[in-house]
Amino acid sequence: MSSNNLFESHIIPVSDKMYRFALSILKETESAHDVVQECLVKIWKNRGKLSEIQSPEAWAMRITRNQCYDWVKTNRFTVLSEYESDTPNNDQTDYELILSDHTRWLEKVLKTLPEKQREVYHLREVEELPYQDIADVLSLSLSEVKVYLHRARTKIRSSIEQIEAYGIAN
Repeated sequence: MSSNNLFESHIIPVSDKMYRFALSILKETESAHDVVQECLVKIWKNRGKLSEIQSPEAWAMRITRNQCYDWVKTNRFTVLSEYESDTPNNDQTDYELILSDHTRWLEKVLKTLPEKQREVYHLREVEELPYQDIADVLSLSLSEVKVYLHRARTKIRSSIEQIEAYGIAN
């Protein structure tokens, strides 16, 4: 298979995951789009290597992660904090309000996690990457991935239980 075909069949389908991962790090849509475009250009220039790479998806996600942190360093901006409105929409049902509260709580809890735990959690639970691919993306061992994920889930569970029991949001 030619390198152009490998790019189209292995990298293009992953571009949405790359965007979501970039957005989870940068918290800004325009910056995430820019970073993904830079990643795709970088991968396109190195498309000859695609046939040698065992997991092109993990490779693309790793490039995305590295490019995000390079973007933060070079642009020296702080990752945006919450910009949500506290005024509920009158059209929302109780269920939608409860769901939005839970989402906000989860976002707050995720922000308290250490960076590696947050990245492992996002790659596993949101992007649904296999453990080995996560290990490849983050340069971790398989057991480290499992430990980080376990600790993240435990912290999230206990924080959400505390919020639900006592009504305390971090």
